[in-house]
Amino acid sequence: MPDYPQSILEKYRSKGILIDTNLMVLIAVGTYNPQRVLTFKRTRQYALDDLVLMTRLMSYFGRRVTTPNILTEVDNLTRQLPEAEYEAIAATVARLVPDFFEVYFPSEGALNNVHYPLLGLTDCVTASAARDVLVVTDDFRLSNVLSGLGYDAININHIRSQVWF
Repeated sequence: MPDYPQSILEKYRSKGILIDTNLMVLIAVGTYNPQRVLTFKRTRQYALDDLVLMTRLMSYFGRRVTTPNILTEVDNLTRQLPEAEYEAIAATVARLVPDFFEVYFPSEGALNNVHYPLLGLTDCVTASAARDVLVVTDDFRLSNVLSGLGYDAININHIRSQVWF
Protein backbone atom coordinates (compact mmCIF):
# COMPACT_ATOMS: atom_id res chain seq x y z
CA MET A 1 0.00 0.00 0.00
CA PRO A 2 2.85 2.54 0.45
CA ASP A 3 3.05 3.03 -3.33
CA TYR A 4 -0.69 3.55 -3.72
CA PRO A 5 -0.82 7.34 -3.36
CA GLN A 6 2.16 8.01 -5.62
CA SER A 7 1.06 5.56 -8.30
CA ILE A 8 -2.48 6.94 -8.38
CA LEU A 9 -1.16 10.50 -8.59
CA GLU A 10 1.06 9.60 -11.52
CA LYS A 11 -1.81 7.77 -13.25
CA TYR A 12 -3.95 10.93 -13.17
CA ARG A 13 -1.36 13.69 -13.26
CA SER A 14 -2.06 14.50 -16.91
CA LYS A 15 -5.72 13.41 -16.87
CA GLY A 16 -6.71 15.64 -14.00
CA ILE A 17 -8.11 15.96 -10.52
CA LEU A 18 -11.62 16.80 -9.37
CA ILE A 19 -11.89 18.23 -5.87
CA ASP A 20 -15.22 17.63 -4.15
CA THR A 21 -17.31 20.44 -2.68
CA ASN A 22 -16.20 20.48 0.96
CA LEU A 23 -12.53 20.48 0.02
CA MET A 24 -13.14 23.21 -2.55
CA VAL A 25 -14.76 25.26 0.24
CA LEU A 26 -11.63 24.62 2.32
CA ILE A 27 -9.44 25.86 -0.55
CA ALA A 28 -11.61 28.92 -1.17
CA VAL A 29 -11.83 29.93 2.49
CA GLY A 30 -8.15 29.15 3.06
CA THR A 31 -7.13 31.20 0.04
CA TYR A 32 -9.26 34.08 1.29
CA ASN A 33 -7.91 33.85 4.85
CA PRO A 34 -6.08 30.76 6.17
CA GLN A 35 -6.99 31.55 9.77
CA ARG A 36 -10.67 31.69 8.82
CA VAL A 37 -10.50 27.94 8.11
CA LEU A 38 -10.29 27.35 11.85
CA THR A 39 -13.40 29.37 12.74
CA PHE A 40 -15.82 29.11 9.79
CA LYS A 41 -18.50 26.49 10.48
CA ARG A 42 -18.01 24.85 7.07
CA THR A 43 -14.24 24.44 7.47
CA ARG A 44 -13.45 24.23 11.17
CA GLN A 45 -13.29 20.42 10.98
CA TYR A 46 -10.07 20.89 8.99
CA ALA A 47 -6.61 21.82 10.17
CA LEU A 48 -4.33 24.27 8.41
CA ASP A 49 -2.25 21.23 7.42
CA ASP A 50 -5.28 20.04 5.42
CA LEU A 51 -5.25 23.32 3.52
CA VAL A 52 -1.54 22.89 2.80
CA LEU A 53 -2.13 19.31 1.67
CA MET A 54 -4.96 20.31 -0.67
CA THR A 55 -3.00 23.23 -2.08
CA ARG A 56 0.00 20.98 -2.77
CA LEU A 57 -2.21 18.29 -4.24
CA MET A 58 -4.02 20.77 -6.47
CA SER A 59 -0.75 22.26 -7.73
CA TYR A 60 0.57 18.79 -8.58
CA PHE A 61 -2.01 18.46 -11.35
CA GLY A 62 -1.87 20.52 -14.51
CA ARG A 63 -5.55 19.87 -15.16
CA ARG A 64 -8.08 20.65 -12.48
CA VAL A 65 -11.67 19.71 -13.21
CA THR A 66 -14.89 20.86 -11.60
CA THR A 67 -18.60 20.93 -12.36
CA PRO A 68 -21.21 23.69 -12.24
CA ASN A 69 -22.85 21.72 -9.41
CA ILE A 70 -19.71 21.81 -7.26
CA LEU A 71 -19.12 25.50 -7.96
CA THR A 72 -22.73 26.34 -7.09
CA GLU A 73 -22.41 24.49 -3.78
CA VAL A 74 -19.08 26.22 -3.06
CA ASP A 75 -20.66 29.60 -3.72
CA ASN A 76 -23.67 28.81 -1.53
CA LEU A 77 -21.59 27.41 1.33
CA THR A 78 -19.03 30.22 1.36
CA ARG A 79 -21.91 32.70 1.54
CA GLN A 80 -22.58 31.36 5.00
CA LEU A 81 -19.72 33.59 6.07
CA PRO A 82 -20.90 36.89 7.54
CA GLU A 83 -22.18 39.36 4.97
CA ALA A 84 -19.23 41.67 5.69
CA GLU A 85 -16.99 38.99 4.11
CA TYR A 86 -19.06 38.38 0.95
CA GLU A 87 -17.07 40.69 -1.28
CA ALA A 88 -13.71 39.20 -0.30
CA ILE A 89 -14.81 35.55 -0.52
CA ALA A 90 -16.60 36.20 -3.81
CA ALA A 91 -13.42 37.76 -5.23
CA THR A 92 -11.43 34.75 -4.03
CA VAL A 93 -13.81 32.24 -5.64
CA ALA A 94 -13.76 34.31 -8.84
CA ARG A 95 -9.94 34.09 -8.88
CA LEU A 96 -9.95 30.32 -8.30
CA VAL A 97 -12.53 29.30 -10.92
CA PRO A 98 -10.42 30.09 -14.02
CA ASP A 99 -7.83 27.54 -12.79
CA PHE A 100 -10.42 24.78 -13.31
CA PHE A 101 -11.78 23.14 -16.44
CA GLU A 102 -15.53 22.99 -16.00
CA VAL A 103 -17.36 19.90 -17.24
CA TYR A 104 -21.09 19.64 -17.52
CA PHE A 105 -23.30 16.59 -17.12
CA PRO A 106 -27.06 17.00 -17.50
CA SER A 107 -29.02 16.78 -14.27
CA GLU A 108 -31.52 14.36 -15.82
CA GLY A 109 -28.83 11.70 -16.18
CA ALA A 110 -27.64 12.24 -12.62
CA LEU A 111 -31.20 12.08 -11.29
CA ASN A 112 -31.65 8.75 -13.07
CA ASN A 113 -28.46 7.37 -11.53
CA VAL A 114 -29.21 4.42 -9.24
CA HIS A 115 -27.14 6.13 -6.52
CA TYR A 116 -29.05 9.42 -6.64
CA PRO A 117 -31.23 8.72 -3.56
CA LEU A 118 -28.10 7.98 -1.53
CA LEU A 119 -25.69 10.56 -2.96
CA GLY A 120 -27.71 13.46 -4.28
CA LEU A 121 -27.35 15.45 -7.47
CA THR A 122 -23.86 16.95 -7.08
CA ASP A 123 -22.25 13.65 -6.11
CA CYS A 124 -23.96 11.81 -8.98
CA VAL A 125 -22.57 14.41 -11.37
CA THR A 126 -19.18 13.95 -9.69
CA ALA A 127 -19.51 10.19 -10.30
CA SER A 128 -20.10 10.90 -13.99
CA ALA A 129 -16.96 13.04 -14.13
CA ALA A 130 -14.96 10.43 -12.19
CA ARG A 131 -14.65 8.25 -15.26
CA ASP A 132 -11.79 10.40 -16.49
CA VAL A 133 -10.22 12.06 -13.43
CA LEU A 134 -9.09 11.38 -9.89
CA VAL A 135 -11.65 12.50 -7.31
CA VAL A 136 -10.42 13.88 -4.00
CA THR A 137 -13.06 14.06 -1.30
CA ASP A 138 -13.72 13.86 2.42
CA ASP A 139 -17.03 12.09 1.81
CA PHE A 140 -16.77 8.40 2.72
CA ARG A 141 -20.08 7.57 1.06
CA LEU A 142 -19.01 9.14 -2.23
CA SER A 143 -15.55 7.59 -2.21
CA ASN A 144 -17.02 4.16 -1.43
CA VAL A 145 -19.55 4.41 -4.26
CA LEU A 146 -16.85 5.57 -6.67
CA SER A 147 -14.59 2.70 -5.66
CA GLY A 148 -17.48 0.29 -6.11
CA LEU A 149 -17.95 1.62 -9.63
CA GLY A 150 -14.27 1.02 -10.37
CA TYR A 151 -13.29 4.70 -10.29
CA ASP A 152 -10.32 6.06 -8.41
CA ALA A 153 -10.93 8.35 -5.48
CA ILE A 154 -8.75 9.53 -2.63
CA ASN A 155 -10.35 10.36 0.68
CA ILE A 156 -8.38 13.07 2.48
CA ASN A 157 -9.02 11.24 5.76
CA HIS A 158 -6.83 8.39 4.47
CA ILE A 159 -3.87 10.51 3.37
CA ARG A 160 -3.54 13.22 6.02
CA SER A 161 -0.66 11.59 7.82
CA GLN A 162 1.22 10.48 4.70
CA VAL A 163 4.00 12.46 3.09
CA TRP A 164 3.98 11.17 -0.45
CA PHE A 165 4.61 13.95 -2.92
